[in-house]
Amino acid sequence: MLSERISSVIASGTEQRCFTVPGLKLWSVCCLGALILCAAVVVRAEGRLRAGAAGVMGRQAGAGETISVHAPVPEQRPGPGAGQYQRIEEKRGEICTEYGCRNFNNDTLRAGLTISTRELTRYLQGYGYLPSELEALTQWQKKALDEAYRYAVQNRQSQQDLNRAGAAIKAEYQAKYRAFLSSRGFAILPGNTLTADLPGIARRNVRELRPMAQALGSIAEKNGYDSSETIGAALSLVQTAFRYETVPMVVNGRQTGGIYPPLETVAKGKGDCDTKSALLAALLMNWNKVKLVGIGVPDHYLMGVLGNPGKGDAFVEYQGLRYVLMEPSGPAWLPPGMVGPSTSALLNSGASLAVEPFTN
Repeated sequence: MLSERISSVIASGTEQRCFTVPGLKLWSVCCLGALILCAAVVVRAEGRLRAGAAGVMGRQAGAGETISVHAPVPEQRPGPGAGQYQRIEEKRGEICTEYGCRNFNNDTLRAGLTISTRELTRYLQGYGYLPSELEALTQWQKKALDEAYRYAVQNRQSQQDLNRAGAAIKAEYQAKYRAFLSSRGFAILPGNTLTADLPGIARRNVRELRPMAQALGSIAEKNGYDSSETIGAALSLVQTAFRYETVPMVVNGRQTGGIYPPLETVAKGKGDCDTKSALLAALLMNWNKVKLVGIGVPDHYLMGVLGNPGKGDAFVEYQGLRYVLMEPSGPAWLPPGMVGPSTSALLNSGASLAVEPFTN
């Protein structure tokens, strides 16, 4: 949910330091946030696009773009019968998982992964961050500025020389900061808002989830599914076989951004709307022709797939193209084009809507 996504603030201040080079005084800003991007960096919890929040508007349609929404009030539809299940067993250094459900064709689906616990530990080091890791970057910058000052004093450099050195250090710090966060699954939006990078996380996990996608593809081929039925198979599995559970913002001292990355989601068998959207996207992106966007509304996140909406289908029109809406969060059993009543009410309320492309 979107409102909890903005739940932790990395405060940064401005410290003025007066450096005296013979005959001149240099004021340098060298504390974390002022030297980088912001007075406050916000990490959103569950609604990665927190539509309408300060600093998040950059994820909405840009100038000249139009987003139109068509979300009819859904009819009641019976949920799936018995059939959804998950098996997660850890033994001999491996996590063996299997997930199953009935899809919208009423066929039985089964798919899973075997994950090395050692590889999972390594994988998780590439997501989220510890406060000490950001502090290490701050200390690097302070040390570099101090060394630049001492060098300027020893070599009787001018204030202009020292200013240039300080500016280069700050620019390098900003580059290191952005690269670090990007490597850990975060993006910095206009307005200096730090958010989990759902499209980037999904793209990084396409190969990781390929065995599950191939299992679904084999079922689709065996049953003669068309593309929409194949997409529906993946959607039904994510909706019903994976439990819904809010993701903590901090786990063992590590900032998560309010999301489990897809391989961890498979290992745990649970996640929230953001987490399950990233999982579904990573599965579907194994089919090159599938084009996806993420849709953020207040306190919720869902997906859209490029296609021709059927009669009564919910969809958004973005950059002249129609994307049929999908609700990965579950546990409701909702095929592509159908969203829950609360989501439909949000979409029709005129609430802020944010769209981010997952594919080109």
